[in-house]
Amino acid sequence: MKIALKILLLGLVVCSFSYGAFSKVATTGANFLKIGVGRASGMGDAFTALADDASAAYFNPAGLANVNRQAQVNHAKWFADINHDFMVVVLPVTNFGTVAFTATALTMGDIEVTTVDDPKTPAREDEGTGLKIGANDLAFGISYARIITDKLSFGLSVKAVQQTIWDMGASAVGFDMGLFYNTGFKSLRLGAAVTNYGTQLAFSGPHLDYNFNWSDSGPKQLQGSYKTTPSPLPTAFRFGVAMDLVNTGANRLTTAVDIVHPSDINETVNIGLEYGLANMFFLRGGYILNVDQNYHQKLGDLTGLCAGLGIKGKPTPVLEIGLDYAFRYYQYLKPTHRLMLTVGF
Repeated sequence: MKIALKILLLGLVVCSFSYGAFSKVATTGANFLKIGVGRASGMGDAFTALADDASAAYFNPAGLANVNRQAQVNHAKWFADINHDFMVVVLPVTNFGTVAFTATALTMGDIEVTTVDDPKTPAREDEGTGLKIGANDLAFGISYARIITDKLSFGLSVKAVQQTIWDMGASAVGFDMGLFYNTGFKSLRLGAAVTNYGTQLAFSGPHLDYNFNWSDSGPKQLQGSYKTTPSPLPTAFRFGVAMDLVNTGANRLTTAVDIVHPSDINETVNIGLEYGLANMFFLRGGYILNVDQNYHQKLGDLTGLCAGLGIKGKPTPVLEIGLDYAFRYYQYLKPTHRLMLTVGF
């Protein structure tokens, strides 16, 4: 466990130095991995120290050690007719730990190929050719979590990442590692995780190939291929605190705070609240605060505002079903909406 803690702390140091050296905005690939999932979407993505349902596979895999058999399907209506879907199945295994399988997809409609516009001419030549191409991002992962002591659990995830546009693609392997600690002091819980640490993405494919003339002796043409600059995965370090402010058995008010340090953008402080009535009806609210004040002012005070609601019930003694909705506001883009179905079995 000491080794795992050292790795998490090392991840924080690496992220800190990589950001402090120079700005790395828009330098990472596979940014669909940064889109939040689950009921935490209505709580400002503050979930590292809660991690008490299947969506822990995204935020902190260590929390899966305390999750019963469960399946979740998340669908988000993202920007510009883009859809984001996340699916996870959690399976506890006796005397072994907990295993989870995840799948993430970012999909969109067909894109029409256009001709290249010549900036030296007054007329526009960027017209549609009638040819349609597709683009999508996919990730498939497996997670393992285990309870180490009555207060501490550990989790690890490995994921295969694939990005495709037209006939070009890029792939990488990413890792998540997390710790979850129940302090035993009232309901105070702590969580820490490093997510999306792994190999780099570099696109390749037929449309990067070309032929060039060769005037010397030998063949008149030689084949070549453009080489794209590799991009790292969007690594992030997360540290969270969660606590029940009210817990009467029937009603519960939980607060959660995450400090998130990404490798490519400014740090954020994520704040979330969840109120549960009779463990059946839920109201949620949250806010994602960008710590860079200049950046925050450009985005506007309302950017990062989140809200959500949910309902949960048990139609049979062994089956539990939950339905959740989450909303997030963006200043210059349309708000996003997310639906989540959870089935415990």
